[in-house]
Amino acid sequence: MAHQVFAKIVIAGALLIICLPPLWAQAPYVAGVTETREKEWRALVAAAQVAYGEGRAAEAIDPARKALALGEELFGGDDPRTLISANDLALPLESVGRYREAEQLLRRVFDSYLRTRGEDDPNCQMALENLIDFYLARKRPDAARPLAKYALETFRRTTGSASERSRRMENILAGIPKLSANSEGE
Repeated sequence: MAHQVFAKIVIAGALLIICLPPLWAQAPYVAGVTETREKEWRALVAAAQVAYGEGRAAEAIDPARKALALGEELFGGDDPRTLISANDLALPLESVGRYREAEQLLRRVFDSYLRTRGEDDPNCQMALENLIDFYLARKRPDAARPLAKYALETFRRTTGSASERSRRMENILAGIPKLSANSEGE
């Protein structure tokens, strides 16, 4: 009897540990400190967005990078606030020609939204469009085409065939040169 009770306690404890978020996923809430650090994050995000919006992409990188690091620490890697910071860093990096890092961030944002919120989420759809636009700007039809096909299917289902997003993907697909059947995997 005591053995069964002990086993149940061990199992319950193990389940509790499994269900808890990892300790590194998010900083603990500390009144006063957390609010101050979140204000710092907001100020960094605003500074990055203003600099980028005014055409000063190089100046946007440092506050955007700091905002991303702080967002990961405060909110966790998959939190929408952190993903905003990742996107805000990708844009100026792309503008200054740091394409590999920008692509990794845009892919991260899309993958995270897809995993945590699903393809029907408007933020996931926006992240998908950003990634497609990145590949189009880099003249990478091999990467843009399958994503645009996926986006069109998703947008038709979620926003309708006549929606702006669906029409935009149709136009993008019409403008991407057809690849050979072997390279498309059809």
